[in-house]
Amino acid sequence: MNATNVEDRALELIKASPKGVLQSDLWKDLDIDSRKCSRVVAKLEAEGKIKRTWETVSGTRTYRLTYVPPKKEAPKKEYKFDLIMAEDEVAPCVGCTYECEPDYCPDLGNWIELLAKEESARLRKIGAKEAAEPKKAAKAPAPEPEPEPEPEVAEVEPEVKKPAPKKAPAKKRK
Repeated sequence: MNATNVEDRALELIKASPKGVLQSDLWKDLDIDSRKCSRVVAKLEAEGKIKRTWETVSGTRTYRLTYVPPKKEAPKKEYKFDLIMAEDEVAPCVGCTYECEPDYCPDLGNWIELLAKEESARLRKIGAKEAAEPKKAAKAPAPEPEPEPEPEVAEVEPEVKKPAPKKAPAKKRK
């Protein structure tokens, strides 16, 4: 009998029983010896397909085998790498092993220059599109936002310092 066939049959028997199967009954149902059953069960448990728990039945200690459904994988997130890219270059800080100040890092400075060039090219492209399109009806200017009210200032009472407690005079030694 093929080992994977025995494992598949064992897993099917365990799945079929909602309360699980006793290991002492499993090897009889599979028509294999208990030693081989122990190996099959150990392999299924190592793969995370079943769970074994101790149980005493009629004075005999055995395992109750229950099926563990496979975990659902979380959907893969879509990453936006454009936030760390400038042209074809990745931000140098991503793989940087140096502990330097960003103000004095030449790699970071060069990358920021690339970002600035990329942004100015994007703005020129947008400006060229707007100039090429005929102007539609003039839009009314957007209303100015209302100024935010200034926060109220609460008055704070000055702290009163209490004098330190006086120490008792030291006893004189004779």
